[in-house]
Amino acid sequence: MSINIDIVPVLALLAMLSNGVARAQDASEPPARTSSASPSSGVVPPVLLAQPEAVYPPDALAAGLEGAVKLLLTLDAEGRVTRAEVVEGLGHGLDEAAVRALEDARFSPAMQDGSPVSCQFEFIHHFVLARPPEVAPAGAEEVAQASSDTPAAEPAAQPSEEPAPPASPGFTSVVRARSTEARTLVRGSEAVDVVELEKAHERAEDLAEVLTRASAVQVQRTGGMGSRTQLSLGGLSGDQVRVLLDGVPIEYSPYVYGLGSVPVSLIRQLEVFNGVVPVRLATDALGGAIHLRSGLASPETGASLSLQGGSFGSYRGTGRLTWRANEHVFMRAAGFHDRAQNDYVVTVPVDDPETGRVSPRALRRNHDAYRGTGGDIEVGFEALPGVDRLVLNGYLGRYDKEVPHDQYMIQPYGAATSAQESWGLGLRYEVSPHERLKVLAIAGYNQRVGEFLDASDCLYDWYGACRATRARAGEIGSTPLENTQTRQTLFGRVRLLGTLLDAEDLEVSLGVDDSDRSGENAYLTRLQQEDPLRVPLALTSSFGGLSHRQLLWGGRLENTVFVKGYLQRFASGTRQEAAERRWAGGFGDTLRFSLTRGLLFKASYERTTRMPRVDELFGDGGLLVENSALVPESSHNANLGVELLPLVTSVGRFGANAVAGVRDVENLIQLFPGDATQAYENVDHARSFSAHAGLDWASPGDWVGLTGTVTWLNFRNLAQDGQFARFRGDRMPNIPWLQASATARFQKRQLLSSVDALGLEWTTRFVESFYRSWESAGRGGDKARVPTQVLHFAALTYRSQFGGRAYSFSFNLQNLTDAPAFDIVGVQKPGRAFTARATVDL
Repeated sequence: MSINIDIVPVLALLAMLSNGVARAQDASEPPARTSSASPSSGVVPPVLLAQPEAVYPPDALAAGLEGAVKLLLTLDAEGRVTRAEVVEGLGHGLDEAAVRALEDARFSPAMQDGSPVSCQFEFIHHFVLARPPEVAPAGAEEVAQASSDTPAAEPAAQPSEEPAPPASPGFTSVVRARSTEARTLVRGSEAVDVVELEKAHERAEDLAEVLTRASAVQVQRTGGMGSRTQLSLGGLSGDQVRVLLDGVPIEYSPYVYGLGSVPVSLIRQLEVFNGVVPVRLATDALGGAIHLRSGLASPETGASLSLQGGSFGSYRGTGRLTWRANEHVFMRAAGFHDRAQNDYVVTVPVDDPETGRVSPRALRRNHDAYRGTGGDIEVGFEALPGVDRLVLNGYLGRYDKEVPHDQYMIQPYGAATSAQESWGLGLRYEVSPHERLKVLAIAGYNQRVGEFLDASDCLYDWYGACRATRARAGEIGSTPLENTQTRQTLFGRVRLLGTLLDAEDLEVSLGVDDSDRSGENAYLTRLQQEDPLRVPLALTSSFGGLSHRQLLWGGRLENTVFVKGYLQRFASGTRQEAAERRWAGGFGDTLRFSLTRGLLFKASYERTTRMPRVDELFGDGGLLVENSALVPESSHNANLGVELLPLVTSVGRFGANAVAGVRDVENLIQLFPGDATQAYENVDHARSFSAHAGLDWASPGDWVGLTGTVTWLNFRNLAQDGQFARFRGDRMPNIPWLQASATARFQKRQLLSSVDALGLEWTTRFVESFYRSWESAGRGGDKARVPTQVLHFAALTYRSQFGGRAYSFSFNLQNLTDAPAFDIVGVQKPGRAFTARATVDL
């Protein structure tokens, strides 16, 4: 009986839609309403809610082809497309592009006597080449707008200057010759995970949390808000995985404190390049790169504000304001302010003053406060003679952090503090001097000031009390530190995008960073003692890359081959007494084959080199000691993966990916912590094998969804010479080898109004136990390990719209079972914590 109930409205609706007649009309004339949309019929056709985008096939784009593709769409009772068939096509890849565009289209469900039903109808998709505004057909924008608001039985308005499309029922959609950044990247040949952050903006979580849950990156935070984050990709970490913001290193921004200091609400998209880094990023990363994108579309007037507060005295406020003066000029400003006490409970060995016995005791973490403030303001010009886009910006960021204890959480500190400040100016310029050439340039100046103070003669306990005095000041080392370091950097990037056969298939990328570092330990200066920080250091790093992309077999095969060159010069001393030049080359290839429109196979390889950074070579005059004998590290990086793009079926939308990689590294630069200080050392040979898999499912109507990821790593020391040869065959220490996470999502729409939604998320994260040192060192029972961790997180989010404004409220519980949590060297992280966040978009 249920089958008959479904078939009747489908046939009735299809018959009504089949009688619709398309006609040309003036854009100002209200659309005519046909009998099929009449309420008296009992059938209400679906309405297009989200304008679909289509990627213009390169062959059709090069040939200047335009036209219409007619499709037969099948919708379920939730308004989701379950099947799209081409009825009348154009060929040249346009038919496939139209089908792909409809995979994510959203409709209101067809209604039969007030109840949603499944249906079929014809949809006409128009491909129109993008034209400059002065020559675009009159009313083109009105066509696109009408297509998203017109009921199914009514064709969209067409400009009177153009002939009307053939008389047939359905929608009419104008598609411009461009696509979203995310779709282009995922469908390309690069080994990349793209994480869009629209939903994360509503929740009280940071970028590190999102990154861990949605990609192959392993992120370890050393404590609460304001603590350092350790990134690992394929076993490689630190500067081996470069973090960039809008094409430049993140240290040339207000967020000099690292990824953990970046407010998630100010970032639109994350791009994780696994091992093989495209030449456009102009960097010498060894293990991959994480690219943060703060803006993906032309700015429009608006504002957003979010306020967050939670356990352990943590508060965060962020805001963004954009003003579009006209089509050529805009201004944009963003800012943030963070505060945290980080006074969560930890268990540490405490000695009894009376008996002298040491026993574990739970107490509040002390001397770990954090404060961060920063902002950015920019002025932009677009579509002017000789300028596609010109943006000028200035920024400032300041961070202050107390240092609570040593590397392994054994010795408490009570007065040591650190600070970082970054400010600078930047310029971005885009122009297309020829139809086959596009130029993008970035230039800027950055100054960073780092401060570290350790000059107390007190001996503090875990309660923050001064129990005794030292013979000499300084809690961490044998010498007091009153260090100030200043880095000044001039940097530039130039990209040339050329068209030979396919659109933008040739790219040249150049980059240079010229830095000077100076400093002073005020304590040593007062004593007129030798101060190593006062020796000036200069470092110049240059990059050049060339890539060529080729599409074959109608775009089913994409191949990009590239070469890179690196040049570094560093000098120390006022007269540059010690100077050295280093250079290296690299090359690689990325390949993508589309077995079907949604099933992609990818392979990539790169021979890459990373030059040591200034701090790695010369230390920081404090906790990081000098090792000027470091040599560049190089690696053979290879990936093999498969990706199932979101596939809409009758039981929901599925997406999946899996990638396996190998990193064969020579002269690996690894940070090895000591009791009080730490240093970078070369390990002459190491190799990692990694595998990552992810799965995502969303039900029809998106009321429930499941996401899961798992990452496995086997990173071993293969050194045959040097101090690490005796640990040959061991896993590299302080690196988790197995991690997994799973998230369940539930959502109820139209709870209190027609435009609201209530969502609940539950996430479970698993981290297998791993060694804190070399696994062959020491006896089995005595080896220090970070224990297995199973952590749970929950988030409740409500969002709605009122008066043209969007509101969201989020309540998060982190580590809700209060399970023990640790970083990569065994330092305790926060237990159960509650966070609330409110956001408004104007």
